[in-house]
Amino acid sequence: MKKTDLMYFSLVLLGAGFILFLLIYSPKNEDKFIIADIRVDIVGKIKKKVAVREGLLTHAKISRQNKFDTLIFLGENIDSVNIGDSIIKHKNSPYFYILEKNKNLKKLKYTLISQEILNDENFPQEWKDSCKTVWKNVVIK
Repeated sequence: MKKTDLMYFSLVLLGAGFILFLLIYSPKNEDKFIIADIRVDIVGKIKKKVAVREGLLTHAKISRQNKFDTLIFLGENIDSVNIGDSIIKHKNSPYFYILEKNKNLKKLKYTLISQEILNDENFPQEWKDSCKTVWKNVVIK
């Protein structure tokens, strides 16, 4: 083998090893989304229900004070909210609260946590502890 061929082969092998390392040890996209969902803080009023796919209402447009409106995924919870209801999603919580016009308060699940995500090293330890107690019903077994 020529010296340049050996150098190219080594670079390809090193690049393949680096890509393999990233695939194995980097956080999965699903983990990033779940962590972002838990960290988000939302306070506003439901402006309208939105179908991002034709005929399937899954999102709500939220008007927030002194901020741009935002679109959030509510999934099955979309039937539990009405236009004009207030929504409160505290930072570092997998739950959100709906304050209805008649002042009834409902606690709903904002995101679910799979066992795989719970066991991931990137999932914060304090949240893991909460999953054993106050967040039990958002953990999928």
